[in-house]
Amino acid sequence: MAKKDVLIIEDEPNIAKAEAIILKDYFNVHHAYDGEEGLKIARKVKPDLVILDLMLPKRGGYDVCFNIRQDRNLKDTKIIMLTAKTQDLDEDKGMLVGADDYIMKPFEPEELLHVIRQVMSENK
Repeated sequence: MAKKDVLIIEDEPNIAKAEAIILKDYFNVHHAYDGEEGLKIARKVKPDLVILDLMLPKRGGYDVCFNIRQDRNLKDTKIIMLTAKTQDLDEDKGMLVGADDYIMKPFEPEELLHVIRQVMSENK
């Protein structure tokens, strides 16, 4: 069975590298370091899943999430927001703009994989 595509949009190189290491055995991993680049790659690759940081240069995570949801070619893409912001309001806003789930930094590899499995197994 072919691996699904996952796009990591994360501006912190160490976090992005850690996520890629966790996911590379299960997915084809693509990476963008800012929101603008993330949207470009998403439109080109049409990933099955986007792991999206909130605090990004050029274009924030909420904006990227909203734009993915508005794009008819990407609207079914699963989105997991990953952030150091821990306020309930931030999570509510993330879900409002279309995130499928939300993980707080720092996270354990098992937690990330668990949330991905849950989100990917939900019916579209």
